[in-house]
Amino acid sequence: MSRSAKLLGSTILLSTLTGCTVYSGAVNTFGPDTPTSDLAANDGGEILLSSEPPPFCPALPGDAADALPPAPIYSLIYFNFDSDVMTDASQQEAQRLYQAVLERAAPEVIVTGHTDTSGSKPLNQALGQRRADAVREDLIEIGVDADTITTRSLGETQPLIDTGDGVREERNRRVEINLR
Repeated sequence: MSRSAKLLGSTILLSTLTGCTVYSGAVNTFGPDTPTSDLAANDGGEILLSSEPPPFCPALPGDAADALPPAPIYSLIYFNFDSDVMTDASQQEAQRLYQAVLERAAPEVIVTGHTDTSGSKPLNQALGQRRADAVREDLIEIGVDADTITTRSLGETQPLIDTGDGVREERNRRVEINLR
């Protein structure tokens, strides 16, 4: 085991054993002879576990929540029949999603095209790809780096609504967008 891994493991173990947890203020911090705790209620009725940090806890730089990446976004965009043109309702959702992509420092966008079962399998495979490519082109047009966008087509192979062959189902004519 490397020296840095041993040091990190020792630090984590020491922090755990010394009570460096969010809840450490909920225990008796005045010693075995004083059966009290520093639990207190503030004016808002919230319970404060401690007004002081636990002893021997190392300070962490910055707010840990700021270090977390933004949550992934999953969205569906629907298309008109036998077309790579979005429905009117989906155009608003697409604009909201496109804005979210622009707000990411380093977005990763996965665009998957789907179709209903009303055409042949080869036709639907190609149509699903045209839909995914249409979303990709929109993203590139607004300034998203093309290298951060992956497209693919699943055609009619993974319907949202299970139907028989040759059925027009508007909810299956979609593009799934995963933004990470």
